[in-house]
Amino acid sequence: MRASHYAHALLEMLPEHASHEEKLMENFVKTVQANGHAHLLPKILRSFGRIVEKEEKASTIEVTSATALSESETASLLKAEPYRLALSSNHRRVIRKTDKGIVGGTLVRTGTMRIDASYKRMLLDLYKNMTKS
Repeated sequence: MRASHYAHALLEMLPEHASHEEKLMENFVKTVQANGHAHLLPKILRSFGRIVEKEEKASTIEVTSATALSESETASLLKAEPYRLALSSNHRRVIRKTDKGIVGGTLVRTGTMRIDASYKRMLLDLYKNMTKS
């Protein structure tokens, strides 16, 4: 069995047994050792860290606007049609950023998706369309 398989198995077990994490980890290590894979424990730990990092990145939404948005404005924005349809319910953390360079509008990013509704993007698209030969 590969270290990543153990890491995925551990990740799947944690939410179910959140109240007994310490016991779960103890049993997990005993199982790995009983299967003769104790030498994989450092690799399992590294693999687990990468998986958790990837999951966190995928569950984070980054909202960039030209002016600062409040929490309620951000929540309303993410409930709007294009964002609501594109973003799944597993997005748990919202990071708000301000960038005057986008001129206006918003830029929403997740680990795998980017929705650019900034005025900068719109102005660049307009310029490209008008200067086509």
